[in-house]
Amino acid sequence: MPGEVIFLLGLLAGALASSFVMLLRKRPAPATETGHGVQAQLETTRMAAETAALTTQMADVRDRLATLERLVTDRSVLLAEEIDNLRARA
Repeated sequence: MPGEVIFLLGLLAGALASSFVMLLRKRPAPATETGHGVQAQLETTRMAAETAALTTQMADVRDRLATLERLVTDRSVLLAEEIDNLRARA
């Protein structure tokens, strides 16, 4: 019986320690007096603005690529038709 009790106490202690570690990981880092917290917020804001700009730019690039693909495809069809017409004339 004492072995089982010790085993159960060990399991309980392990579970509590694991929960404590998880709680510590979820807590945000405290802002220090030197302003690191403010710098981190400014960096996060800057990165969010940059991400938004890059997302917009990527959408523009996708639109341009779609236009180029359409032009290349359409011209290939037209070129093939012109070659067939020239062969038919000869």
